[in-house]
Amino acid sequence: MKKVKDFISRDLTSVTENTPLRDVAEILSWRGLSGVPVVNGSNEVIGFISEKDIITSLFPEQVKIENPDMIRMDNLSQLIKKLNTVGEALVQDYMNKNIICASEETPIADIAGIMLRKDIKRLPVLRDKRLVGVVDRSSLTRALIETGSLE
Repeated sequence: MKKVKDFISRDLTSVTENTPLRDVAEILSWRGLSGVPVVNGSNEVIGFISEKDIITSLFPEQVKIENPDMIRMDNLSQLIKKLNTVGEALVQDYMNKNIICASEETPIADIAGIMLRKDIKRLPVLRDKRLVGVVDRSSLTRALIETGSLE
């Protein structure tokens, strides 16, 4: 049975809960990631922040532009103000604290099921509560291509 440890990415890119969202957005962009684990001083995973979390922080459901083709100056100035304010907000205010993690011994087929059912792109992989890597959809694809199965 294939396990997460066989397809883990040892990329330990992470942020702390005191990281500004602007910095997280830069990290995600530079590294080509969709999200990163949030860790404490002991490298224990305490949350996850994704590009979706950042976008949602900028455009929550109650904030809508009436006609996207016609942005009035007052809308534009409000949007610029919001971008500046949110960029300085901290991860702790927007991170997902109810995260699903995997251990290195978790069967890859189980992770595939969880990721597909819950529409998750990346899962932190832990050993003794500490981050040791991530498993993502590309890991699942690699497992399928290399072995022809997730079992």
